[in-house]
Amino acid sequence: MLVPTSAVPLPDHSGRWAVLAPSGEVDLALAPVLREAIDALVAEDRVWIVLDMTLVSFLDSAGLGVVVYGMRRVERRRGSLRLAGAGAQVRRLLELTGLDGAFEAFPDVEAARGRGIG
Repeated sequence: MLVPTSAVPLPDHSGRWAVLAPSGEVDLALAPVLREAIDALVAEDRVWIVLDMTLVSFLDSAGLGVVVYGMRRVERRRGSLRLAGAGAQVRRLLELTGLDGAFEAFPDVEAARGRGIG
């Protein structure tokens, strides 16, 4: 499974958004790949991340753990991790765990990138 990334320069800021777009089941098998992608972005000081969940059909506790890890990792560097396009299963898991208020969630990547970075 691939986790493609793309950088999107922000016109009014020196930082830039990175979009991570996992697909399929973000579970014990894909979670380490997603974590490595987040770590690689942070190592490049790219701490403004949109996690595009549009193609995610399932998120388990391992996947959720990586999402929380990513949020904490970028926030320590004064960045942000936003969720975009989360389907019903992902939204329900966030609600059940009480994490729905911990993430800024948007209907799509464009909306997530459209609000400033601070």
